[in-house]
Amino acid sequence: MQFRFAGFAALTVCIALCLPTELQAQTPIKLGMSAPFSGPAAVLGQQFRDGANLVFTAQNAQGGIGGRPIQLLTADDGYEPLRTVENTRNFLLNQQVFALFGYVGTPTSSAVLPLLRKHQLPFLTPFSGADILRQQNDTFIFNFRASYREEAAAQIRYLVDKRQYQRIALLIQADEFGASVEQWFKAELSKRRLEPVGIVRFQRNSTDMQSAVTQLQEVKPDVVLTVGTYLPLAEAIRLGKSRQFNPVYSAVSFSGIQQLQQRLQPPFQIYASMVVPDPNDLSSTLVKAFHDATSTAPAQRSETSLEGFAAASILVSALKKCADNLSQKCLMQELPKQQLYDFPLQYQHASHQASQQVFLYQLTTNGLAKT
Repeated sequence: MQFRFAGFAALTVCIALCLPTELQAQTPIKLGMSAPFSGPAAVLGQQFRDGANLVFTAQNAQGGIGGRPIQLLTADDGYEPLRTVENTRNFLLNQQVFALFGYVGTPTSSAVLPLLRKHQLPFLTPFSGADILRQQNDTFIFNFRASYREEAAAQIRYLVDKRQYQRIALLIQADEFGASVEQWFKAELSKRRLEPVGIVRFQRNSTDMQSAVTQLQEVKPDVVLTVGTYLPLAEAIRLGKSRQFNPVYSAVSFSGIQQLQQRLQPPFQIYASMVVPDPNDLSSTLVKAFHDATSTAPAQRSETSLEGFAAASILVSALKKCADNLSQKCLMQELPKQQLYDFPLQYQHASHQASQQVFLYQLTTNGLAKT
C-alpha cells in the first residue's frame, strides 16, 4: 500500500512469528499503534511495542482470541502530531483496525482526539498521563497508567514536604505534554504557598539546551523539575555539569527513565516518578512474569517495555472475555473489570483510568533506589 509521504515507509506489521497454521487463515484482530520509532524519542515507541508484543505473541501461540490472531500494526510518527493524524486516518479508513493501542505522547494523542470523537474507536492504554485523555465524556478511551497529576503530587510530597527544598525551577517541553504536567507542579507548589523561581521551556524533538541551561543557572534553583524526553534532559544535565551547575533534578515517567540513566555520567542527583515498578524488582509477580517473558532477551527490560507488557496483558485478558462474541462494546465493558497479577487496579470511571500507582525512585549508578 502506498502512503502520502515518506514517513509512512516505516509502517510495520508486527505479527507473532509463531502463529499456529490454523490461525494464519483466520481474520486477525487488528490493533493500530502510532508512535515514535525514529527520532529523539524513538526508544519510547520501540520499547512499548516490544513489551506489548511479548504478550500478543504468547497469546497467538495459544490460539489467539477465539481462533483469531492479534495483529499489531505500527506506524512511525516521529513524535510529531501531524504525522500521528495521518497515521490514524490510515488506520481508520484503510486498515480498518479494531482498536488503537499504545499511542505514545500527549501532543500526538491530543491531535487525533477530534478523529476519535467522530469515529468512537477504542483508544487503549495511551503512553500519557495527560488530563485531556481523561475527560468524562470520552468513553472510548481506556487508560492504564496513573495521571501526571498523581505523579506531580508524589514528586512534590517527597522533594518539598520531606526533603524541604524551597527553590524550585521547571524545565518544560513547550507543547501539550509540558503544559499538562506544568499545571500540576504549579498547583502542588501553590498548595504550599510556593511558586517556581523560574520556568524555562525548550522545543520538542530538539537537544539544543544551551539557552535553557543558562536561564536555569540565572535563577539558582535547588531543584529542577523536568518535563521532557530522555535526550534533551540528558543533554541539559550534562551541559549543566560542564558549567558546575548541579541542582537536584526530577523526571516524570514519560521521559524514558532507563534511557535517561544510561546517558548520564556520575555524579548526579535525579529522582523519577514511574507508573510501574522497577523492572528488576522481582518481589512483584507482574515483574516476575515480565522477566519470564524476556528470559531470552533481558536487554528488552525497561520500565517502558514493562508498561507495554502490562497494557497488553490487560487488553488480552479483556479480549478473552469477549472471545465468543467479539465486539468493541464488549471490550470496553470488560477492560475496567480486569486484574493484573499483583499490581493494584481500581478503575475510575470519570477518568477512564485503571491504575493510580506511582513509584518514586532515585537514579543511582547501580539502578533504581526506592525513596
